[in-house]
Amino acid sequence: MERFHPLAADADISPEELALTQAECALALGRLDGLLAGLTETEERLFCVGLLRTMLLSALAQSGFADAELRFNAWFAGLDRAPQETPLTPCSAHAVVRALLDQLGLHPWAPLAEAAQTITAAARFGADHPMQPEDADAGEAIARATELASQVGVSGDIALPFAGLARLNALLRAEPLFAPLERGSRTFSFGGREVAIEQTAPRTPLWAVDAALGLLLALGGTWTRSLPCPGAMTAHALQPQLWSGERALLAARSLHASVTRLCGLVADARRRAAVIRAHLGHLRSRARAPHVWTVLAAFAPLGLDQMASAFGVSRRGTYAIGDALVGAGLARRESVKGKVLLVAQDPRKDRLSPSLDQAPALPRPALAEFDAAMAEIDRLLVRSSDQI
Repeated sequence: MERFHPLAADADISPEELALTQAECALALGRLDGLLAGLTETEERLFCVGLLRTMLLSALAQSGFADAELRFNAWFAGLDRAPQETPLTPCSAHAVVRALLDQLGLHPWAPLAEAAQTITAAARFGADHPMQPEDADAGEAIARATELASQVGVSGDIALPFAGLARLNALLRAEPLFAPLERGSRTFSFGGREVAIEQTAPRTPLWAVDAALGLLLALGGTWTRSLPCPGAMTAHALQPQLWSGERALLAARSLHASVTRLCGLVADARRRAAVIRAHLGHLRSRARAPHVWTVLAAFAPLGLDQMASAFGVSRRGTYAIGDALVGAGLARRESVKGKVLLVAQDPRKDRLSPSLDQAPALPRPALAEFDAAMAEIDRLLVRSSDQI
């Protein structure tokens, strides 16, 4: 039993509230696993590239880089500085990004590993920032988080992760690298008085735990693939004053929110894959334009040099790919600080087929049966008119 904390609530939450929250989380976990099992190859690529962007932005935000999303696209293209460091950020944005891309580039799920390798080849994140000793610290955070996740073990035959999450939470609170830090205070003179202001506590690298959390879910049988869970681990859930039920509730809520975001990425991947089939389906199977648009739509705009590095095409090839995507209405060229970027855009409504403009109300087999029945009615009507 943990010692009393002055900020602790008088009583724990009700078991019914915790059970309902965990049930909603379990449903979302199972739904995502089922959705991923039904993806096509193109949809897998789109999902993985979108997951990489989401994971990188979530890690940067958790590290305290408030302007990460604002600067991300230009920074990826090498046209802007990295997100602004503060005294509360434990390491640089370069270190966070490099560590995650290196780790996910070795992921056991091939589509995710290939996506990370493609983004690494295209990235210009470190164009103005050579490797630093702190890069090793970021890599160590991921290694330590992976070690803790693997230590949790599997509990019985039930594929629910909540007992494992509780054990991982206890390990994190006992680990100096991840345990919440105490808030500091700053004193200054004001009107002849000494005034103390409580400051925000420095961040611990919980983004590394998000990257490793899928390992716990896969080992316990909850998931087939050990995907990263951006935003699933929060410092709030590690606070010492929480009751066990409160802690479990917060852990389930944050995991549910993370998994819901991933389900949204699946929906985005399916919609974008339909656009590729409709507008680029006539290209040969080895064409690079669909792969380039995958990165443009799900990750960030690309410069010509980035396209050449990531997809192994010549300078002339990058022009041909750009012309194909612009001609199909899927991209436009923009000049940013003297560099031409290819930026994804949604196709115009008048170019969309009805199947893309709105989802069919019936499944495909039912539609085929309906079409056949209508064709038979038309045939009978034609015969009747001929007899008249």
